[in-house]
Amino acid sequence: MQDTLQHTKEAFNLYALTFDYDESINEIIKWMRRIVHKIYLAEFKQGDKLLELNSGTGIDAMFLAGHGIKVHATDISENMINAIKEKIKNQNSENSVEAELCPFEKIGQIKESGFDGAISNFGGLNCISNFEKLSDDLSGKIKTGGRFIAVVMNRFCPWEIFYYLLKLNFKEAFRRFKKEGIYAGLGSEKIRTYYFSPSGFAKFFKKHFTTKKIYTLGLYTPSPYLFGIYNRSPFFVKLFMKIDNLVKGIFPFNRFGDHFIIILEKKKLDEV
Repeated sequence: MQDTLQHTKEAFNLYALTFDYDESINEIIKWMRRIVHKIYLAEFKQGDKLLELNSGTGIDAMFLAGHGIKVHATDISENMINAIKEKIKNQNSENSVEAELCPFEKIGQIKESGFDGAISNFGGLNCISNFEKLSDDLSGKIKTGGRFIAVVMNRFCPWEIFYYLLKLNFKEAFRRFKKEGIYAGLGSEKIRTYYFSPSGFAKFFKKHFTTKKIYTLGLYTPSPYLFGIYNRSPFFVKLFMKIDNLVKGIFPFNRFGDHFIIILEKKKLDEV
């Protein structure tokens, strides 16, 4: 277990070096992040304070800070945290964003509590498979009625299945269905990755949280690693993006896609 965690940490340390650049040239991931940001602003308000898991280089934290929302950003990677601290300094955001080196299993050790909500974007939670402790820890940190918004890589991704079937690569086409997870690419490295359905993910947190809303993210739009398709046919991909926007919260479309966005609400004590 520790070897896996150490490898994951090292992989994210390396990925931090190109993280912002990789996103800057990928129109699909930028579109996805805009969708997520709209949902954040719909669920949280100016003056709220959020706990962020797997914060990366602080793209979401700095965006939220720009809208009057305070963020306590955490990540397993020293390089990611250093990148956030540099942004905090450059953007004079010391009063809005805090950055702390903290993996998922130590969230309960964070000194602060009483957060209005928590967020985890773009598959950071796909790096673990046991959520019992994290659910307990988040419940202890978030106010009753607070929202936990997680953006998670979906087990059922039609675009990935279609893409690999066209290449007659049946093993890769259905790789996300392996319960034991797979080693998936992260920059130049590969890390253990697990994939979840929205309902399966919600069950991990049902002791303390109820599901309020589920959105698809990338049902008709190609997966971010297929951004070359956008570069070749931007008109058609933008059309797919518009369709995704129309159906993203509608059942059953919201159960499938490259990622899903799930909004969980902390239960009252008498509901637990």
